[in-house]
Amino acid sequence: MTSMSTASTPAFGLGDYVRAIEAVLARRPANPIIIREVSLATKRLVADDRWLEERFRQGSPDCYTRHLLHRDAQNRFVVLALVWQPGQMTPIHDHSCWGVMGMIQNSLEEVCFDRLDDGTRPDFAELQQSRVTDVSGGSVAYLLPPFEEIHRIGNTSERPTISLHVYGRDLDEVNVFDQVTGKVSPMRIKYYSPVCGEQPFVI
Repeated sequence: MTSMSTASTPAFGLGDYVRAIEAVLARRPANPIIIREVSLATKRLVADDRWLEERFRQGSPDCYTRHLLHRDAQNRFVVLALVWQPGQMTPIHDHSCWGVMGMIQNSLEEVCFDRLDDGTRPDFAELQQSRVTDVSGGSVAYLLPPFEEIHRIGNTSERPTISLHVYGRDLDEVNVFDQVTGKVSPMRIKYYSPVCGEQPFVI
């Protein structure tokens, strides 16, 4: 009997990635160490996208699409694939946890903001744009609270984009910021993956 070829199987797949993150978090390191080590694992995963199933590559013309790939049983992290059609983008938002984004296909523009006020008013924030980065295929970006976690990301290209996201908790709400008025509003956002139904989730 002829054995099946493994030529189409990536050397480092989603299961390997999940186990790598579990090993990092089991040591309970500080957030900067988590960011560094998860970023290295993310770069390795997105370098070869054959592990990503076709059903997780499907987008929507109405909004960027969130596909849940893995939820940690201990609620320490979640892994998502997001599909972005040209022009789709998030509002300015935060996460209140560490996060890493890796580019599987094409690129995204990330606009980061510094908070200038003291944070004592939950409904107000004064923001200043700090940098704009083109995160391209194979690259990673990160979120590190409390000072490096407010951003907006979007597909400014003319081609569909797929990104990988891992966050340090199973989120169900973020703060959304209006840079003009300073208003801060909590927002719940839902999955768009059919397998997840109407379960609330945020990017």
